[in-house]
Amino acid sequence: MSRKVLVFEPERCIGCRLCEGWCSITHDGVVNPARSRIRIIRNHAKQVDVAIYCHQCDNAPCIAACSFDALTRDEKTGAILVDSEKCAGCRACIHACPYAAPSMHPTEEFVLICDLCEGNPQCVLHCPEGAIQYLERHKAHRLHRSRIVRDIAGEKG
Repeated sequence: MSRKVLVFEPERCIGCRLCEGWCSITHDGVVNPARSRIRIIRNHAKQVDVAIYCHQCDNAPCIAACSFDALTRDEKTGAILVDSEKCAGCRACIHACPYAAPSMHPTEEFVLICDLCEGNPQCVLHCPEGAIQYLERHKAHRLHRSRIVRDIAGEKG
């Protein structure tokens, strides 16, 4: 079975931030963006919303950076899992992540990283515009490549 990853399409996002709410309520039982594993950032200059989320990297620099064995990969989903009991809150994984995806829990000393909701990401399920998708890795790469080509063509055109 091919692994799946989250894919965000900024041109579809309306900035409602429902993904943040559903993430935090699914994991912590409260609607609190500070507890969300996905964050929506508004780029006012470009009038676009951008998602900060775990890309579930193949090489997972966050796992390699963790000296406490607090991060592992779920064999079923491929998601990065955080053992909050082992996590020392040292932030090494945050610094190692090329996507700035991990964040600190607002009241506890452990990191928050998307666990793909055990293969049923609630952010995807509840996004009203389909801006967040859960795709097989090869389809996600194809989508990213086509976006790069469109961006390059648009800049030259």
